[in-house]
Amino acid sequence: MKFNTYFGKKVEGAYEAYLERTKQEKEDPELKTSQIFDVRADIKGEDYIRIPNTNIIIARQEQYKNKDWADTHYALAENGLFMPSPKIFMPYFVQVRDAVQGKIKLYTADNREVPRDEAEELWKYLSTSHKGGCWTWLDAKFSQENNAWKMTHTHKVIQKGKELKGKAETLESCIREDGFVGLDFNSQGLPIKKSSLSKYKQGENIQYWHPRNGTVARFDAESGRVGLSCFWNPRYSNPALGVFSCAEGAQKN
Repeated sequence: MKFNTYFGKKVEGAYEAYLERTKQEKEDPELKTSQIFDVRADIKGEDYIRIPNTNIIIARQEQYKNKDWADTHYALAENGLFMPSPKIFMPYFVQVRDAVQGKIKLYTADNREVPRDEAEELWKYLSTSHKGGCWTWLDAKFSQENNAWKMTHTHKVIQKGKELKGKAETLESCIREDGFVGLDFNSQGLPIKKSSLSKYKQGENIQYWHPRNGTVARFDAESGRVGLSCFWNPRYSNPALGVFSCAEGAQKN
């Protein structure tokens, strides 16, 4: 099913336009997140966190579990939601850490400031095995064409829910071997520096598996490890694997 409107308003190309705008904007994240926010998707505002300096909200926990990568996209689209790309998710991961450290404030989709104890709960869930740990698909598919590597993201549902079409970009410079990496990412959300540590240290590094041809990305946190994996079979599914659903909103005047 192809979605061109939400509540009678044309939205085709809106997400792509948003991504282009954010490349050029350097705004105060706390100022922007404290403004009144209007979300078009039918969600409970308290269950979603506004990602600083964006018009995107993200669920506190995974939804739509036990589906493969494509079916997760279809389920999200039917509800006016979308899958976060590494570009969206990895900065959010760091921002939750920063909120716990008191560097920034987080707000819910209904404009309530997230208390420090709730931010700590979010951070534990994203960075430890707290509540069993998290496990989410990410909107990134990797391919190699004539020795050139591509990453396709921002997938949309076409052909009445039977096909996905995304935006393909040349893979930017990133770490191209498995191992522990620091929390510095390129504009596509992939790591650019190796970690000096050979084991996981909360808030300082993550484990990383670099892209392989024909694979997709996911993020997970479990006992003793947090990982960004770019080598998963898109047909895989698991009762514990879901997605941190995202929606786009607009500032209210």
